[in-house]
Amino acid sequence: MGAWYGSKATSGLCQPLVAAMPTHATYIETHLGGGAITYRKAPALRNIGIDRNARSIRCAYELELVHGCCHRFLAEFPFAGDELVCSDPSYLHSTRKSRRRYRYDYTQADHEQLLALLSGLPCAVMISGHPSQLYERTLQSWHNLSLQVMNQARVVTEKLWCNFAPGSPHWHSYAGQNFKQRQCIKREAANWAKNDAFGAGASPNAVTVSR
Repeated sequence: MGAWYGSKATSGLCQPLVAAMPTHATYIETHLGGGAITYRKAPALRNIGIDRNARSIRCAYELELVHGCCHRFLAEFPFAGDELVCSDPSYLHSTRKSRRRYRYDYTQADHEQLLALLSGLPCAVMISGHPSQLYERTLQSWHNLSLQVMNQARVVTEKLWCNFAPGSPHWHSYAGQNFKQRQCIKREAANWAKNDAFGAGASPNAVTVSR
């Protein structure tokens, strides 16, 4: 996939972002970039990736690639309410520490327009980025999580804003806040499936997985 500036693959953010996702039939990711999140999550019934960069990613399942402006796409898409929109726009200039730049960058006005569009969508929406007054003010009624990650050999804070309550992953392999918790949950789910196959019943601590 290559190393993209702002990529969630290099910062270790993919796992907690995927773990926060609710059940959805259609997955739409704006600002796809290298597709680190899309590449790692389980596929939905329909999967759409949007980016102005024509460079495509390789994906293990069918992905509709839209090369263009996500603002226009979001404004025209016929939402049914069972979608999840995951948006990871370029960082606000005021929050950046690196001198690296995006190929297709965002102005303050672009961020404001995107937030207005996302705030009005009739479906689940999650937005990631650095903490900023603009995002905190605009999304003050949304749920939010602060995540400490390594980026360029230093610890930085990333924020995740959701218009739904995160914390109930719909597949067990992404449940848990860290690697140790995820391994424990995977073992518990495997034991539950084994016991259930032999009619022994599930453990009282088993994880319920929605299908």
